[in-house]
Amino acid sequence: MRPVAETHYGYEHQEIHDGDRLTMGSVTLTARATPGHTPEHTAFVLSETKRVDEPYAVLSGGSLLINAAGRCDLLGPEAAQRLIVDQFKTLYSFFLGLPDHVIIHPTHAHGSPCGVDIGDRLSSTVGYERRHNDYLQHKDIDSFSAFALGHLSAKPSYYSRLKEANAAGDGEISPPAVPALVVAEFNKALAADTSRLVDTRKLHGFAGGHIAGALNIGGAAELSMWAGWMLDIHRPILLVLDQDADLAMILALFMRTGFKRFTGYLVGGMKAWDNAGMPLEFMNPVPIHAIKGPSGIHQILDVRADDEWKAGHIPGAIHIFLPELSTKMAQLDKTRPVAAYCATGYRASIAASLLKANGFHDVGCVPGSWQAWTKANLPVEA
Repeated sequence: MRPVAETHYGYEHQEIHDGDRLTMGSVTLTARATPGHTPEHTAFVLSETKRVDEPYAVLSGGSLLINAAGRCDLLGPEAAQRLIVDQFKTLYSFFLGLPDHVIIHPTHAHGSPCGVDIGDRLSSTVGYERRHNDYLQHKDIDSFSAFALGHLSAKPSYYSRLKEANAAGDGEISPPAVPALVVAEFNKALAADTSRLVDTRKLHGFAGGHIAGALNIGGAAELSMWAGWMLDIHRPILLVLDQDADLAMILALFMRTGFKRFTGYLVGGMKAWDNAGMPLEFMNPVPIHAIKGPSGIHQILDVRADDEWKAGHIPGAIHIFLPELSTKMAQLDKTRPVAAYCATGYRASIAASLLKANGFHDVGCVPGSWQAWTKANLPVEA
């Protein structure tokens, strides 16, 4: 792999060069330099050891994705102009130079902001992508660059922080010790107002009763990304779990985007809070049929990304991308009910909980959201 001047690592490591091979029994991995998504990006070609020059699969990393390609702007606009040229060469010279039968295994899947409109399959083939991937249909660099740089979604705010941490070797593997707090201790920690309260239960559990001021980031794989986007890395976190046994799993999700500071978690969860007679807040789910038609009373808030909004949205909706809601919520009228929606309801619940924590009293989210709306064959605006 070619030397990369702008990348330095703060730990001992062994460099991998283009063409290096690692044999593991009957399988051989061959490293291939595939810059573009990042300057030092590497893919690995898989072959049987007895047929080392006949690949059957490629670990494409963040370069060639399902129906998409890795974005080139993560290091800023100036670097993007260099990386887009590298990405074009990587895709058209290397990946399209592989036989059609080669199976593609990427690192990023549907929903990742590392690419736009990534397909929801976990693997593909070179032949399928050659025919159907929009990023592979351009005759020259100018056409490719205009398309790739013109189809970018918002870049996550935490990317640069994580790149610096990874390059410095700041990767803590062991989960931090998180104090188990009974109701009285948890309430005292809340009153100190130095921690961010995060409720990791699912939408309906949160809506049925939660602690005032809580941000609802559900305990699914998406938690890592949305915690990185919505939370301050320097502010410790107070956790509400679905059940105490979920702690290790929830911590692992937080640690993926660098969160290591936790004030504690509520022992016994909301059941313990309820049994202690503590105050509750509620958030009514808003079904799709309550917001259809021009006479609805709700302000319909779409918190999806720009490309999702442009592809189609609920007529009359207000569009504010979720990571921008904190600074743009003044566009909404606090005196009117708000119904937030996204693709399925996960991001909508984050948005609704954020609005409630900031003084919006009549606010809810739409279960099923855009998926439910389209399956009900309701009107679409684009």
